[in-house]
Amino acid sequence: MKNPIVMIKQCVEKEEPYFVLRGQDICALPAIKAYYEAIKQHVKDPYFIEEIEEIMKDFEAFRNEQQTHIPD
Repeated sequence: MKNPIVMIKQCVEKEEPYFVLRGQDICALPAIKAYYEAIKQHVKDPYFIEEIEEIMKDFEAFRNEQQTHIPD
């Protein structure tokens, strides 16, 4: 998986917008699930699809272990 801090720095340098989701955000998992479905339709790289699936599983596990809430 790519380093998210490096990716954010690259976006800032290029003045490219970016979006961050946190595990405690109650809306994060549904957003990732929707993104995952779009990825499966549009991306052919199985490694990338697998990475997104792993991220989704991490968010699901966090939600099952921690309390999620509306983000700040």
